[in-house]
Amino acid sequence: MEHKTRIKGNVHYVGVNDRNKHRFEAMWPLPYGVSYNSYLIDDEMVALVDTVDICYFEVYLRKIKQVIGERPINYLIINHMEPDHCALIEDLHLRYPDMKLIGNAKTFPMIDQFYGMDLGDKKIIIKEGETFSCGKHTLHFVMAPMVHWPEAMMTYDETDKVLFSADAFGTFGALDGVIFNDEMDFDR
Repeated sequence: MEHKTRIKGNVHYVGVNDRNKHRFEAMWPLPYGVSYNSYLIDDEMVALVDTVDICYFEVYLRKIKQVIGERPINYLIINHMEPDHCALIEDLHLRYPDMKLIGNAKTFPMIDQFYGMDLGDKKIIIKEGETFSCGKHTLHFVMAPMVHWPEAMMTYDETDKVLFSADAFGTFGALDGVIFNDEMDFDR
């Protein structure tokens, strides 16, 4: 079955749109809403890239299950610790207790500060240029400090040639049912 969430190969968009929030971080107006972008790599081991705002957990979980069913999420890759990227770390960890978190050396102290979670052996600390395999997909990690926050990084999927760029190319606006920029109506 072809998923309408498919980005390329076995990479799926599982993000959500927020048309209820009026201001991002209580500062920037959101006349067209905002999308929270998260991606799922459906491989031998399932890897989730970032999460979404906490108020969309049920919608988010439904979107994930539409792709993987009841299979577990094995890895959560945390490219950025801002809440629109990471708000569901604790909820996902409770739902998938064997899930390991992949981040860099600056990611995990922030998780400790935000959530006070004891991750024990669930942490995979990666460094600039390292790779990780979740089956057929080889992921490369590139640090991008101060693209927004000091822990920001990007993940490149060598297999399907997809870059998960954290906030690097972000803009505000809900996606209105499309996920590719050539499908967007920028004239609105």
